[in-house]
Amino acid sequence: MMRALRALAVVAAVGALAAIVSRRRRDAGEVVQRYFEAWAHGDSDAIGDLLTDDYCGHVHTLVGTETRHLEELAAVLRGHRDAFEWTEFDVRDVVAADGRLAARVAMRTRHRETGREGEIEGLAIFSLEDGRIAEEWSSWDYLGLADQLGIRSAG
Repeated sequence: MMRALRALAVVAAVGALAAIVSRRRRDAGEVVQRYFEAWAHGDSDAIGDLLTDDYCGHVHTLVGTETRHLEELAAVLRGHRDAFEWTEFDVRDVVAADGRLAARVAMRTRHRETGREGEIEGLAIFSLEDGRIAEEWSSWDYLGLADQLGIRSAG
């Protein structure tokens, strides 16, 4: 009888631990989803709520790697909102471990000036502190997007 009770206690503990880990992964995935939803809507307030005060982003762009802090990210977000009629993100995969998240994401958008649509994929790695994004490393196919939208300059 005692063995059965101990076994039941172990099963319950393992189940509880699995639920906690699953919830943490789901919560982490929700942070990523909300981050890209804020991007899609051009919502710098929502982005700010998801980031730590000392957020630092490292983003591979057409001209190299940019380091962005909260203010720069808000400016880039406003520029994105002004350049595109609409943007949709599809978070395809999220892997979470040790306070970090890796996400494979697709972005579809329509450029205001050309009226052309494009789709690119990107990879982003996030470091979380207390459920907020503290640091980001991301890489997107901006050159491919520029080609699709007809805005890549020759030369």
